[in-house]
Amino acid sequence: MLGPVEALGDPVMLDVPCRRYLCVACKAVVLVVPGAMLARRRYSGSAIAQALALFGLERLSPAKVRRRTSPDKIVGATASAGWASLHRWCDDVRAGRLFPGARTCPATFTRRQVAERAATAIGSRAPPPVTPSLTVRAFVGAAPAA
Repeated sequence: MLGPVEALGDPVMLDVPCRRYLCVACKAVVLVVPGAMLARRRYSGSAIAQALALFGLERLSPAKVRRRTSPDKIVGATASAGWASLHRWCDDVRAGRLFPGARTCPATFTRRQVAERAATAIGSRAPPPVTPSLTVRAFVGAAPAA
């Protein structure tokens, strides 16, 4: 799992223990992971929510958001100016595939506006008392206990 483990913390890469179960009837394998992980995502839900807040609310560039969210320090020439994962997350929020509890966005919204709306909605789920920082609220609001 990738991303910071605490709000506004340094990004890290964590090895996460998972359990696999085999269905004896159909031979399907079920993977059980901690609640902080999202299906088919390498980053934690809190890390993604914080990235959306940094991009949408604090108006940081995608490259700066990447430096604050991704533990990868070596990036290619294309990635040095932007971050495809951030754009993909914004598109997935817009399509309802990521953080489906966030209100839908008009088709005219830019990715930054989508990120802003999603981060605000996620932050509203943070339990009190949490700092008034909307970025921290988004990080905490995306945690599984929130």
